[in-house]
Amino acid sequence: MQVADAAQWTAAPEGPPNAVADAPGQGDVQVGRFHARAVTPARLAPPPTSSLGLAGYSGPGPALWISSCHGGAGASTLAALIPFGRSTGRYWPAPEPPGQARVILVARTHAVGLRAAQAAAGQWAAGVLPNVRLLGLVAIADAPGKLPKPLKDLLRLISGGVPQVWELPWVEALRLGDPPEQVRLPSAYARLAQDLNRIISEDAHA
Repeated sequence: MQVADAAQWTAAPEGPPNAVADAPGQGDVQVGRFHARAVTPARLAPPPTSSLGLAGYSGPGPALWISSCHGGAGASTLAALIPFGRSTGRYWPAPEPPGQARVILVARTHAVGLRAAQAAAGQWAAGVLPNVRLLGLVAIADAPGKLPKPLKDLLRLISGGVPQVWELPWVEALRLGDPPEQVRLPSAYARLAQDLNRIISEDAHA
């Protein structure tokens, strides 16, 4: 199934809570304006508190949004590898009703990354994102080799709170800055893209 291109995300992850940004881009589909704000005031959120904000938008979006649980998670790299995906930065995308946004969370497998993923998953589970369909979490290795047991246990705990977890191994070429589309990637990356494409295709025929 060929998925139509859509507007790129332009809201700055570190912008003010009520910043409004246009969504330009030559050849992109016009989707109105983005309005970024906090999901829940920090003082009211249960611990651990996620740093992900909420960015609403009007009009059609891409088939898949890719949200970073923390800085440097790898969402932009995945967006370069998945043609029907767009990175949201550190935001949950929130379409105007009756629209629905498919989202995957992305985090590194170090302690800070996994705790950020746990917080984002808790935010989703709290029911404050009614127009978001979370497909799962992509956990990208932060170092070569096996995951230490404490981190493996934490990832297993997080997996109980999200629909699915995809684990992607360390790729030295990406660390060195090689363009993602030119890197020979492990098969886990292809499986991720296949799984996501299957889910989107099934939605289209439902």
